[in-house]
Amino acid sequence: MHRLIFPLCAGLVFAQAPAVQEPQSLKGVVLKNKAPISNEVLRIKLPKPYETTLKNSLAVLIVEDHRVPTFNLSLDIPVSPFQDPGEKRGLAEATADNMKFGTKTRTARQIAETLAELGASMNISTSYGSAYTRVTLSGLTDDIDPILDLFADVLLNPTFPQDEFDKYRQREISALQQARTQPQFLANERMFQLLYPGDGRAITASSPEALRKLTREDLEQFYAANYHPGGARIGIAGDVNPRQFTAKLESRLANWKARPRAATELALKPPVAEKRIVLVHRPNSVQSYIMVANRAIGRLDPDFIPTTVMNRVLGQGPAARLFRNIREAKGYTYGIGSTLSATRFLNHFSVATSVRTEVTAPALEEILNEFRDIRQSPVPADELAGARRAIVASFALRLEDPADVLQQITLLREYKLPANYWETYPEKVMAVTAEEARRVAGKFVPLENPQIVIVGDAPKLREALAKFGTVEEVQAN
Repeated sequence: MHRLIFPLCAGLVFAQAPAVQEPQSLKGVVLKNKAPISNEVLRIKLPKPYETTLKNSLAVLIVEDHRVPTFNLSLDIPVSPFQDPGEKRGLAEATADNMKFGTKTRTARQIAETLAELGASMNISTSYGSAYTRVTLSGLTDDIDPILDLFADVLLNPTFPQDEFDKYRQREISALQQARTQPQFLANERMFQLLYPGDGRAITASSPEALRKLTREDLEQFYAANYHPGGARIGIAGDVNPRQFTAKLESRLANWKARPRAATELALKPPVAEKRIVLVHRPNSVQSYIMVANRAIGRLDPDFIPTTVMNRVLGQGPAARLFRNIREAKGYTYGIGSTLSATRFLNHFSVATSVRTEVTAPALEEILNEFRDIRQSPVPADELAGARRAIVASFALRLEDPADVLQQITLLREYKLPANYWETYPEKVMAVTAEEARRVAGKFVPLENPQIVIVGDAPKLREALAKFGTVEEVQAN
């Protein structure tokens, strides 16, 4: 599946709620269904993984879990659209997506049939904003050998058949043309240009023109240059014997040789200083898609945990302020949320929602009012406690899945976090104070300098939006 955008906000519903009569204040709202937190939940102890390195330098990390006779594998190769040549946008995605369409001994149909017969799944993908191409594999423990045989064949011997590539390219061009009619796509495209101007992060998708220029020879050359185990890592979780599994990988990947790889260098920058308001004209649109964002915080910033708690209060879930105000109290939208993106290359805070055209300005005003309130006033004790409980309970629940345990351990290695980071994480979340939440909101929730992108019918919006500042109009081209 083509990944057209790297979303700033996920999980939103983009339809519009009917107007309702609601109180103009949130006073009296009672927050129910509080997540219970016990001392046991606060005591997290991740299992110690098995770690080794193959002879070809591929790092291996294995988490055993014998409750279910299955396994999951993830191979991360440090190649992504950041390596796309400027005139060949879409090359990294096309290479990853086409690897399963044929090898030296198997056709695309034979690969698909083998996976179906084994009850296994395999996917290869990368996306804009990501640092890696990820190969995922899952199946029954009893079928490890034939599944790994197929995995190694696809990884090491792709042939990029011309007929399959032609069909892929046509699908992707159609998908891109359709995506350009969607307000979320248009808003993401413009917002990333505001947040990350001048480098690869400003690009959120390929283009039909770039895809038409790609050839299967381009894919072959990109694969040959970038698909090797240098800097790569592989993680396995499930019902496996670590030493035996490592031996199986060693034998199948012995001819996959590492080479030096240039590191991707993209510095995390401070927030954009000046306010920007961009109105993307989408003719005859009956709704407006609103995004408000700015660069914020990196994953290694000491304020990461307090900012996570603050963001939960402001915009994460139905108990959050933005949802209770703009959906429940005002009836402007079906869904609204805030997102904190803190990765190796992305560091932004954002809010997104879709509203009726006539309430675009009031909805934007309410978003900024919530920004102002959380920056200026300490979070009430009950509200803060609810946010902290929800974060810790959600974290503890995720650790019931061995694949999620593996993900948390991998994250420790990715960011070189302390070995006891997750063991102390719940206590650190529960220790965040109202003053800390207010302080980080003042740093990372944009009020004087928001980057605002609105996609909608410009003639119906420009006058109402003028109250917020100078509006730049652009076409949805």
